[in-house]
Amino acid sequence: SILPALSRPGRGTGAIVAADFDPEEFYDDEEVGGESPSVRRVYWRAIQTLLIALGIQTLAGLSPSMIENYYSQKIYLYIPWLLAKANQQVETSLAEVFFLILFGVFLLWGLWSAIRAYQGRASLRDSLKVIFLYIIWTASILFIVFKLLWGLNYQRQPLAEVAQFTPRYARTEELQEIGQLIANGIRTNFKVPPSTTSSNVSDDPTSRTVPPLDLKATASSLELAFRVTDLFSRFDQWSFGSPKFLESSPLIRFLGIRSFYLPFTGEVSVQRGLSSVDLPFAIARAMAYQRGYAREDEVNFVAYLVCVNATDSRIRYSGYVHGAKVLLALERSGIGSYIDGLGDESTRLIRQREAEAAWSFGGLASSFVEGLFNFHLRINRVVAGTRSADGDIDLIVSYYLADKKRLTDRFLDATRPGASGE
Repeated sequence: SILPALSRPGRGTGAIVAADFDPEEFYDDEEVGGESPSVRRVYWRAIQTLLIALGIQTLAGLSPSMIENYYSQKIYLYIPWLLAKANQQVETSLAEVFFLILFGVFLLWGLWSAIRAYQGRASLRDSLKVIFLYIIWTASILFIVFKLLWGLNYQRQPLAEVAQFTPRYARTEELQEIGQLIANGIRTNFKVPPSTTSSNVSDDPTSRTVPPLDLKATASSLELAFRVTDLFSRFDQWSFGSPKFLESSPLIRFLGIRSFYLPFTGEVSVQRGLSSVDLPFAIARAMAYQRGYAREDEVNFVAYLVCVNATDSRIRYSGYVHGAKVLLALERSGIGSYIDGLGDESTRLIRQREAEAAWSFGGLASSFVEGLFNFHLRINRVVAGTRSADGDIDLIVSYYLADKKRLTDRFLDATRPGASGE
């Protein structure tokens, strides 16, 4: 159990044994007009646990280079590698099992407490206090485990700094070249070559469904792309396990979630039924988390770079469609107009997504989840919260500007006849 096993109140330590806890006995020594000394003691211990986690985070933030060199690039990589040896033994997503157990424990505890209150064996007020106590304990322990298993990556050095492509002023002609590169990538990868098209996959990359069997093939192609991309060659010796579809896909679709990485199980989990445009990028994002990238702008950038370096044109198309946000930024700045010349289907797709981003605020459930994630990012010292996701525009531009030969070579590859072939 993740809950602490402590001795009974009034017998030395003033703590609790969850197995034989009795709310009536626990509150027998409650002071008039105040809390029991035992209650106050346990609440303070929970708060102290949270302070320990925040202290770990603060200390890590004092030396990002140490976190980068010793945790993110060395110690951390053993964690998902070891967890993969366990989670790959079963086809079921252990992430779903984890959340189901967590939810079930508190649901049953709440029902049990409500029954006791109804029977008059404990007051509802006392039962709610105890439930709140266990929530604090659970959150405290999980937060510390989260920081050690993955969360310290928020305090690592910025990717641009480590890879030495920090942003610089770009000339108009350089931005135009980058825009042309991305636009050509969208155009040349739109149609899937016949040699890679199976009988149950549409030639149209905007097809609304992707067969479940494509998950492993897509993941394998992305794994290879990680290995051939210069920034990520250090991952060659590591195996992190294959992504898994979620049985609860209707629920996470309702919540507006496409994919995620759970540090407690080391798994990449993906929503079933994503379009062939969204699936590769969603997997690539979760794989970026799995490899220790935490900030939203860096995760998006890593996913873009891995997708456009893949051998499968459908995956490259997914990456370049995400890169269309660079084209939209150039268009708004008056530097160039590329969207309307991409082809009818690609132009329609990108304009539709632009309109949805501008006018749609999402459903109540997805907005609530986004709010929670925004709070999570701010707790982990990402000041901009979810708005930091758009920082990948600067990273994509800076990546190509850092090495003009890289930009020239990629531009020539994208415009060469037959570039969309496998």
